[in-house]
Amino acid sequence: MIEKFKAFWDRVWTQKPEAERKRLKSYIPLAMYTFAFVYFVIYLSILNTVNRDKTGDAVKNFFGDDVPHWVKMQRQQEKEIEESYKYTRKRVSGGR
Repeated sequence: MIEKFKAFWDRVWTQKPEAERKRLKSYIPLAMYTFAFVYFVIYLSILNTVNRDKTGDAVKNFFGDDVPHWVKMQRQQEKEIEESYKYTRKRVSGGR
């Protein structure tokens, strides 16, 4: 198996001239940076749209109940977020 890989590697890579190998190696960082940029742009845009209305979990106290002032603040944040998107949403029949 290793011999087959070495033969394949020699045929594909080692027989190329040094200038060609150097040129091909220079595309590796470019491809990696391009992939990372596109991935994170898409990933962050999806996260932004999925979690747009989330205000985070309320902080729990030692006994498992939500701390009242944190719950109040969370509800206030949810209300503010809902009101901020109120006029930007398209009105549809049967909706709010």
